[in-house]
Amino acid sequence: MIDLTYLNDVTDGDVSTKRQLIELFFAQADEIKQRFIVAQLSDDLDEINRTAHIAKSTTRVMGISNIADKMEELQRMAEKKETPELYPALINYFLDEIPHAIKELRAELAKM
Repeated sequence: MIDLTYLNDVTDGDVSTKRQLIELFFAQADEIKQRFIVAQLSDDLDEINRTAHIAKSTTRVMGISNIADKMEELQRMAEKKETPELYPALINYFLDEIPHAIKELRAELAKM
């Protein structure tokens, strides 16, 4: 479930700015998906850490806390290079859940 409270606060409720940020998020989400896939295939823990940070921040702004929380967990682990066997499940969580979040955001855009 998406909560646009933070987005509304940072945009002062300006619909045009909200629309722009949501559209930007769609592009970022695609880039993040690709970065996770490449980082996972190449076993690049530093890139997983960086990508998890970006994913956490962007989903947090959009009010997608379920994904943001998982990405924060992944970032913390990857930063310390701890429990790498858990990374695939957390990355897959992002890959599986982000389409649902995008669908919700598209519905919100249609209401604006």
